[in-house]
Amino acid sequence: MAFQQGLSGLSIASKALDAISNNVSNSGTVGFKQSTAQFSDVFAASLAGGGTQVGIGASIDKVSQQFNQGNISTTSNALDLAINGQGFFRMSDAGTITYSRNGQFQTDKNGYIVNAAGLRLTGKLADSNGVLTGTSGDIKLNFSDAKPAATTSAGYNVNLDSRSSTPSAMAKAAVFGTAAPSLTVAASPANALSIVVDGSTTPVTISIAAGTYADVGSLVTAIQTAVDQTSLKDRVKVASDSTGVINFSSMRSGRLSDITVTGTAAAALNVPGTAATATNSAFSTSDPTSYTSTTSQTVYDSLGNAHTQSMYFVKTAQSNIWDVYTSLDGGFPPEIDPVTGTHTPKTISFDANGVLQTPTSFSSSYTVSTGSVTPLAFTVELEGTTQFGNSYGVNQLTQDGYTTGKLSGLTVDADGTIQGNFSNGQSRVMGQVWLASFQNPNGLQSLGGNQWAVTNASGPEQPNAPGTGSLGVLQSAAVEDSNVDLTSELVNMITQQRAYQANAQSIKTQDQILQTLVNLR
Repeated sequence: MAFQQGLSGLSIASKALDAISNNVSNSGTVGFKQSTAQFSDVFAASLAGGGTQVGIGASIDKVSQQFNQGNISTTSNALDLAINGQGFFRMSDAGTITYSRNGQFQTDKNGYIVNAAGLRLTGKLADSNGVLTGTSGDIKLNFSDAKPAATTSAGYNVNLDSRSSTPSAMAKAAVFGTAAPSLTVAASPANALSIVVDGSTTPVTISIAAGTYADVGSLVTAIQTAVDQTSLKDRVKVASDSTGVINFSSMRSGRLSDITVTGTAAAALNVPGTAATATNSAFSTSDPTSYTSTTSQTVYDSLGNAHTQSMYFVKTAQSNIWDVYTSLDGGFPPEIDPVTGTHTPKTISFDANGVLQTPTSFSSSYTVSTGSVTPLAFTVELEGTTQFGNSYGVNQLTQDGYTTGKLSGLTVDADGTIQGNFSNGQSRVMGQVWLASFQNPNGLQSLGGNQWAVTNASGPEQPNAPGTGSLGVLQSAAVEDSNVDLTSELVNMITQQRAYQANAQSIKTQDQILQTLVNLR
């Protein structure tokens, strides 16, 4: 009688339905891997090995889990991790290692990355400077503030307007006569004057109209007329003071404004061999008429304190040459003494095409009293600065310092590197998640709670960084869904239900046959 076969069929159908029901119930479990019941037939054999062999039913070989990839869904938690490919998370429970595909993580009160059961995620550890060490263990996040960094380079990329005049507050170079001039000017060559102005190396000779003048004013008018007939027009002004002394001045103000007057007529005018050069002693950060353009940016000392560095650009009397002053929080570098008014600017020059020539950078140093490293010294970079016939404009300001920062967020890279992002724009490595692979994942022992344990059948773990070897990569703010296909499972459920009914029917049929035999007379 075939009761045994029918009973075995009921048993395996029941086991298969158990596996299917377990799959369906875990269709929403993150990282769950569906199971499939695997059957084998059972044969009875005689000792002699003869006769017709008839199977005596079926049995469950094993319930095998399918480790194929599940779909990946995004979340809003940066510590939610999905494995795209092979591998398992390594979880530690007081040193006991288990494995999981469920990447739903958060931090505990001590900063460890844990799952819902409190198991700790493991990987490579990082030191306080954000450098991965060779040590592996439970990953603990470092929530301390990010260290500040003092500025070592500050960049100013600007366009200085080549059409600018020298600042009006600056002095003009002037030479003064020593006494009232003679009102009689002799004929050539005694009426000649040589004038050099604003850095020129070529003297310009003027010839004063010879004759006797009625007064100093008439003489000054004649000299100015002679000047205006040369290339010095609008560059040199001739005047007299209340005592009747004649003076010659450059029309350009500011540093590098200079004028030299020589020649045979100089003695008669009482300005023999006289030269003069203006300075920038009138420069003041509080007087906008003493500089041409200005800009500023924030720089940082070694403690992360913010300071404002200002740049002042002063058009000099000479073409294509500018003076540059710097200040920090209103103070000046040591080489500039705001008390005495002695200012030593940096001088930059441009070629005739408006391209910066020298220097493209210079060192700047300031005394600070914040308790940080002093002086605060860094390089001012002017690379890219131009002098075109266009309005002054700031194209780019850069500097490499930063203040201290609070942890503002976390990201996990595809290779498992955990980055802490800070409010000062910096980031710090806090560890690296490692994954484990196995020669035979089906040999792992399921522990429940989305955890597996290593067995002899699975082989030893092979831990490594995500993306190396056969291991998959990580996706942050995402989880791997259950790989259960509900449609297929419901169809399988119907199939096993029919198998259960068919096996029950075979038992019923055998019962009817047995009943018929019992009723024979």
